[in-house]
Amino acid sequence: MLSRVADNLYWLGRYIERCEQISRYLNIQYFSSLDTDFELQKEIALKSVAHMVGLDTENYDDYTFEEDILVSVAMDDEGTNSIKSCVHHARENARGARDVISVELWNAVNKFYRFIHDYPEDYYKTKGLYDFTQTTNEHCSIIKNKIGSSLLHDQVWAFITAGLNIERATQVNRMLLSKFNDIEMLTEHKATKSIESFQWAMMLKSVEGFDMFRREYSRLPNQQDVLEFVVLSLKFPRSISYNINSLCEYFNLISRSKNVEENSLEWSVGKMSQYLKYKTIDEIKDKPVEFLMETLTYLNDLNTLLTKSYLNY
Repeated sequence: MLSRVADNLYWLGRYIERCEQISRYLNIQYFSSLDTDFELQKEIALKSVAHMVGLDTENYDDYTFEEDILVSVAMDDEGTNSIKSCVHHARENARGARDVISVELWNAVNKFYRFIHDYPEDYYKTKGLYDFTQTTNEHCSIIKNKIGSSLLHDQVWAFITAGLNIERATQVNRMLLSKFNDIEMLTEHKATKSIESFQWAMMLKSVEGFDMFRREYSRLPNQQDVLEFVVLSLKFPRSISYNINSLCEYFNLISRSKNVEENSLEWSVGKMSQYLKYKTIDEIKDKPVEFLMETLTYLNDLNTLLTKSYLNY
């Protein structure tokens, strides 16, 4: 496979997953802020979304803060991490790999692009946020279904799915960092323990893990349990550990060699998956932000190593 095609496939997966994670986080954080009487909840929720996608909130006007954040995250043509921008990049990557992906996958990506491109910004700003985010998540689910069901499970599928998994681990990591930032702000305003538990419940809903968490723990969410579940659980398909562990299968399929060499891509992923497999919550609960920052750095380095090994052209 040409490196250019592999690069397009990999980034198709990453951009589709980024769209879904940002859209769900925006939906859950914004609408959950309407369910609490804590007066600063909406401001904290908006700042949480901005922090998650890497927006600097210091430059926004106080009078239009809410609208500006919502538009920047979803509809900004120029923003590198806005939903609209990500969909545009996903379609361009799908176009670049058009010869190796299925007709069904191409049609699903194209249909998603038309929905985002044609969505009226004025309607989005006034009453379209729920419809926009829900329909975005539905399109992403359809596309991922086409990836799994309309492609041979060969190198094409492996590059796309590797992109999905690396992006999912990255975005879940960023959500957790944003949530720790939210908790810090709430602590400064002397929020109650129930509000803190509510925040962790919203974190779980943002990764579609609330019901699974309740079946696993049978108690209200708290920082330690959520961190263990979302970072270390190998049974939760959106956990950081689960997604890094899954990469081993995809990179073995992609690999040109059956021998795993030290410091190679396959070696790095295998080492990290085993490191997380035997990591315990007691080892990270005292400095969770430091651990998450180290994991995020690892994921960025992994992307660089993958690019150097297979995607440079």
